[in-house]
Amino acid sequence: MASDLSPLWISLKTSLLATFITFFLGIAAAYWMLGYRGKAKSLIEGIFVAPLILPPTVVGFLLLIFFGKNGPVGKLMQPFDFSIVFTWYGAAIAATVVSFPLMYKTALGAFEQIDNNLLRVARTLGATESTIFWRISLPLALPGILAATTLAFARALGEFGATLMLAGNIPGQTQTIPMAIYFAVEAGAMDEAWFWSIAIMAISLSGIITVNFWQESREKGRRGNRKTRVRKQKTQTNEASVLPTISSTVGLSVEIEKQLPSFHLEVAFNSDEQPLGLLGGSGAGKSMILRCIAGIETPTRGRIVLNGKVLFDAEQRINLPSRDRRIGFLVQNYALFPHMTVAENIAFGLPKGLSKGSIRVQVEEQLLAMQLQGLGDRYPHQLSGGQQQRVALARALASQPEALLLDEPFSALDTHLRSQLEQQMTEILADY
Repeated sequence: MASDLSPLWISLKTSLLATFITFFLGIAAAYWMLGYRGKAKSLIEGIFVAPLILPPTVVGFLLLIFFGKNGPVGKLMQPFDFSIVFTWYGAAIAATVVSFPLMYKTALGAFEQIDNNLLRVARTLGATESTIFWRISLPLALPGILAATTLAFARALGEFGATLMLAGNIPGQTQTIPMAIYFAVEAGAMDEAWFWSIAIMAISLSGIITVNFWQESREKGRRGNRKTRVRKQKTQTNEASVLPTISSTVGLSVEIEKQLPSFHLEVAFNSDEQPLGLLGGSGAGKSMILRCIAGIETPTRGRIVLNGKVLFDAEQRINLPSRDRRIGFLVQNYALFPHMTVAENIAFGLPKGLSKGSIRVQVEEQLLAMQLQGLGDRYPHQLSGGQQQRVALARALASQPEALLLDEPFSALDTHLRSQLEQQMTEILADY
């Protein structure tokens, strides 16, 4: 049995600091790499995950060279009479470096699982990139990020090779639990080795079990509230994408080309106040046209003008971002934010800067108009397909768009419900 508990406190201190640092660095790196399309992406990715595949002693050696007295960081610290080598700071740095790849890769996977339609719709509702990150991406990726944090902590807690190279094994100063185990076995103190082995397993597994239990409880809660509903398969392959312009005095003018790897889209049309439908078979380019109008995709050439405002002009290099186009976009799966209630979904589309009272009043008005009274506190998974569609429409209309794009909004519904919602939507838009 170990009488000196300093390895425990040193391990907790270094691993908690390492986890705190990797939490922010890993999330920032993952979110940045998610949208990065540069030529150096593979190289950067390789550098980020290198500590995961390199032997720990190699990582420790590189850190020793970097932070040593003759290294770049070591020389900078010499005037301050401060050294990283053979201190607990060195142990924390080593733990940070080796745990970073786990945090980064797991967080990146969590961000990649988010439906891109949610982010696209948020942009059409006027949300900035920072708003999208804080209100949509981060909350939806939170379970994965918590798992990543737990894995990073467990990896930092168990780090041995790199820590030994950079911080050494100084009892009471840099000796962590893994080192205490190693040197206890080497000295033949098996009882002490067992004690520290059980301690580190208990700490690591308790964190992982706690996160798993939280995720399972969260999922059970969602399943318990979920309404069972049956959706029939799509019965028609030739659906219409509709573009009814709203409060238009000039109309919509589109003349664009989009060069795709296996398809060249070329389209030109004008629309006044009357609804306009785009008909065509699957793969004809209907959705691509709407995405170009909304600013989600960028045409290769051409021009898009809405109510006298130029949204896109290839020759003049004008390309307004989605959030500035004032275009509502209703996609096929409705793209409701699953972590927000019905009321919060609708409020997301309201103009920014409104008071809480104004937001509440306008949300109630939208709920009343869409016949969704009493459903404001429910979540999307608790609604039927028709109710989800009306929430998505209410959210789009709440943003006061100048044009509303409907991308096959009835394709996932059965014939009877489709007929009902088509009539209902016609009445709603006629009174808008």
